[in-house]
Amino acid sequence: MNIIGIDAGSSYVKIIEIDEQKNIINKLMLEKKSVKESLQIFIEKKNIDKKNIYNIILTGVGENEILDNIDGIPVTKVDEFVAIGTGGLYLANKEEALVVSIGTGTAFVNAKKNEFTHLGGTGVGGGTLINLCRKLGNVNSIDEINNSILNGNLENVDLTVGDITTKEIKTLPKDTTSANFGKLNNKATSNDIIRGIANMVFEAIGVMAVFATQNNNNKNIIVIGNVATIPYMHKVLRRVENLHKDKKINFIIPKQAEYATVIGAVKSVINK
Repeated sequence: MNIIGIDAGSSYVKIIEIDEQKNIINKLMLEKKSVKESLQIFIEKKNIDKKNIYNIILTGVGENEILDNIDGIPVTKVDEFVAIGTGGLYLANKEEALVVSIGTGTAFVNAKKNEFTHLGGTGVGGGTLINLCRKLGNVNSIDEINNSILNGNLENVDLTVGDITTKEIKTLPKDTTSANFGKLNNKATSNDIIRGIANMVFEAIGVMAVFATQNNNNKNIIVIGNVATIPYMHKVLRRVENLHKDKKINFIIPKQAEYATVIGAVKSVINK
């Protein structure tokens, strides 16, 4: 008998199936739909026998759509922040960390074994990135954003430390952003603007994450969510990491980061 896990987010629904050996055997990500509709699509696409499912584990903002069962299958609900913390620690193989979940917005969860504390968050997240890129750059998917980033040039968009002073500042390399979109000019192409949007979103999240660790001895920051899979985010976070060498910050983007919350929801139940 298997388990189905569902993370019903505000923009996407992520679903996984876990077998008796606790292995993920099926997974699917869908643009926002109801929990029941998403589950039905998952079952049909993956050719799953409902009779082989004994529990559905549900987390995310959509959990209120369901009471205690779906078509007779019991539903176990997991607090989203517990799911975020559990999934981040498990995928990164850490016992303690700040877990940054980039969804439509971004949540910061201090995670330590069975203690999960929501520190706060920001409205800057995947929704900011995708919708600004759609409106200003006419791109509509992560793949298109990736392609535009690769062909974009920040020199036509962002003001850097090197643009405003010739003086050497040991803690701030010349290519450090001084003002996002502070140098936007007529030469800027659609690709330049999209790269600028991505840079602004990723830097904002990265710097806020660093600030969130200031009163914590553990400097591991695990970043999860769809946006975490964008290669350019790795580059931006490495730059933020280097700017805070004295704080010994360590950004980690684990494999399957986009499914971390639903994996965490299932793990939190299985572990009990």
